[in-house]
Amino acid sequence: MKHFLSLILIATLNFVSNAQTGATIKVSGKYILGPCGDTLTLKGVNYAPYNWGNNSADLKMDQIALSNANSVRIVWYKNPSPALYGNLVYLDSALSKCVQKKMIPIVVLHDQTCQNSTSALIALSSWFTQPSMLTLINKYKHSLILNIANEALYVAWSSNTVTAQAAFTNTYTAIVNNLRTAGITVPLMIDGPECGTNLDVLANIGTTLQNNDPQKNLIFSAHAYWYSYANNDSTQMVAKINYALSKNIPFIFGEIANLQDDTVNCAFTLKYKALLRICKQKKIGWIAWSWDHDVCSARQMSTNSMFSSLSPYGSDLVSNSVYGLAATAVKSFYLQNNKSCVTTNINELNNELFFEIYPNPSNGYFTITSTEEISEIRITDLIGKEVVCEKNDDSRYSLISKNAGIYFVSIRTSDGKTAVKKLIIE
Repeated sequence: MKHFLSLILIATLNFVSNAQTGATIKVSGKYILGPCGDTLTLKGVNYAPYNWGNNSADLKMDQIALSNANSVRIVWYKNPSPALYGNLVYLDSALSKCVQKKMIPIVVLHDQTCQNSTSALIALSSWFTQPSMLTLINKYKHSLILNIANEALYVAWSSNTVTAQAAFTNTYTAIVNNLRTAGITVPLMIDGPECGTNLDVLANIGTTLQNNDPQKNLIFSAHAYWYSYANNDSTQMVAKINYALSKNIPFIFGEIANLQDDTVNCAFTLKYKALLRICKQKKIGWIAWSWDHDVCSARQMSTNSMFSSLSPYGSDLVSNSVYGLAATAVKSFYLQNNKSCVTTNINELNNELFFEIYPNPSNGYFTITSTEEISEIRITDLIGKEVVCEKNDDSRYSLISKNAGIYFVSIRTSDGKTAVKKLIIE
C-alpha cells in the first residue's frame, strides 16, 4: 500500500512545474480546460466596472465573488466616453481584483456592438496588440480570456447570407492571426452575428475558425436574446444547442438574461429559466447580464451593486438549486490553489496496458476492464482527495457525487502491479 500511494504522490510532484510553465486556459474539442487540466464550465456575470467608466471608485469584484461566480465578462471600450476606460491602469486593477477573488476575467470590447463593418472590427481588434495591452495580457495570461468584440457583424440579417458568412469567417480569421502574430496565446472568444444571437452560424463555421487559429484556442459565444431567434421556445432552444454540440466546438452563452430590449427597454420576457435548465443538463457555461447599472433595471442582478441587495432575478441566478451559481459554479483549480497545480497529468504512468476505462469522458458511470485480477481501485480528485466510487456490477462503476471534472483512477493488481489513469466526468 505504501508503494501504491507513493506512485500517486511522485506523479503529483512531477507535474507541478509542467502544468505552470507558460500556462493558459486551453480548449480541447468542446471542452475548456484550466491551466491544471481541469474542465472549466464558465458560469458568471457580465459587469461594466467603474459604472461604465464614470466612477473610478466603483469596482465591485468582491461583491460579485460572493455569488460564487467563477468568471466575469468585463465590458471595456477602445474609444471610451468618458475617458476612464482609456487608462489601462484601471483595467489592470479590475483584472487583479477579479483574479484575487478566484474568478476568470473575460475582457470584451463593446465599441462595435450590433454593427456590421468588417473594416471597423479589424481596426478595433488592434487595441489588443498595443504594447501596454500586450504587457497586461502576459501578466494575466494564466487565467485570461479575450472576447474580441461584443455582438459584431450580420449574416442572417444580410441580403446574401452565403457571402456574409464567408465575410464573417474571413474577418475573424484575419483578426485571430493578427493577434497570434503579436504573441497572444490566451483563448480568444468570438460572439455570434445578429447582435450575438446566431448560434447556428457559430456551429457552421466554428471548426473552420478553430482550424484557422495557429493556437487552436477559440471559444464561441452566443447571446440568448432568443425571443425571436428561437421563438422563446425551449424545444427550439434544445434543437439549436444540440446542433452546436454536434460540431464538437467549445461554446458558451456569453449573455443570458430575463428580459430583452427592442424599440424600448425590457420589451420582452425571456424564458431564461428553461434555458438554464438545458444548460445544466448539457453542461454548457453561461454568463448572466448583468450585475448592475443596466438600462433595464429589472435585468440587474443587484439593485445597488451589493450582494446583500440581490434582485429577484439575481437571487434566482445565485440560489436556484438546479442551475444557480452557488450550487453549480466550480472555480478554476489553478486559481483555487493560489496559482499552483498540486496534482498530476499522470501520463499513463506505469500502466503496462493492463487496464482501460470507458467511456472516458463519461457522465459518472464507466467501465473498468483489466487483463489481470484487480485487488484495489482508488479514485482521487485533483487535490488528491479520495472520492466515493460504487461498483454496480462486475466491471461497471460510478462516482457517487457525479461532479464534473478530472479524476485519477489508481489500480493495484493481485500480484502488486500499480497504474494510474485520468478519468474525465462531464
